[in-house]
Amino acid sequence: MTAFMDKAALEAAIEQLDLAPESRDAVARLDDRDLMQIDQAILSALGREWQKAGFIASGVMIAAPDEYEDVPEVVYALRIRALVQASRIGGKGDPAALKTYEIRLPATQQVH
Repeated sequence: MTAFMDKAALEAAIEQLDLAPESRDAVARLDDRDLMQIDQAILSALGREWQKAGFIASGVMIAAPDEYEDVPEVVYALRIRALVQASRIGGKGDPAALKTYEIRLPATQQVH
């Protein structure tokens, strides 16, 4: 189990949303390994410059493997929030406003 939003917490957050059945099914198929892959894709897309979270989420979604094609954008937004809460990335602005919320790697983190 990770120190931040795990599969159960993600499903609880998704349960509150009005999603299409195929989106719900896609979320249900995700396991902790999938969530780690999504997190790594988000981290890999970031540098030390502030970037719009919506731009990062969209780019990660487009580049994602076919098995994630039905995963809704809200999952990526929730993963971004979880990474910020775990201090793995920095965030500024309103995390509920993906288009204006900005994220970046922390200044102390090594970029690989």
